[in-house]
Amino acid sequence: MGRFAFLLAAGISLFGAVIHWCAPLLGPDWYAFLQAPPSVVASARAGTWFAPTGAVLIGALMFVCCLYALAGAGRVRWLPFVQMAQGTIAAVCLLRGLLVVPYLYKFPDRVWTFDVVASVVWLAAGLGFLVGILQAGRAGRNAGPVASGTQASGI
Repeated sequence: MGRFAFLLAAGISLFGAVIHWCAPLLGPDWYAFLQAPPSVVASARAGTWFAPTGAVLIGALMFVCCLYALAGAGRVRWLPFVQMAQGTIAAVCLLRGLLVVPYLYKFPDRVWTFDVVASVVWLAAGLGFLVGILQAGRAGRNAGPVASGTQASGI
């Protein structure tokens, strides 16, 4: 279950990276569809570097999240600070996913379907990281310590 949860989080993160990397190629309407701030949409319309640079950087951050999820699933061998990064990513994704709730109560007229869908997707990613982390911790506790007096010599 933990491996599947991490793979789900990896897929969501990779999808997020790809749609951000496509934004500079698809133009200002794509930024607007993705609910980018007005200054970013204006930058895309004006052809300045602000919008594409931001999109590429956000895509890169999401790709890093994908790599850490793949590490949790056992598909990437080594990354620095794996447990700390996975916990941080899980917290950020969960917070992003839950962010829509206060907006639904405070500004229901400003919340679009896209906002709710994006929040549900990031909540799923955060839960994927969280379940993966918890399953990995449980598997580690169940493995138990190596019995003293045994050797790994293969004899």
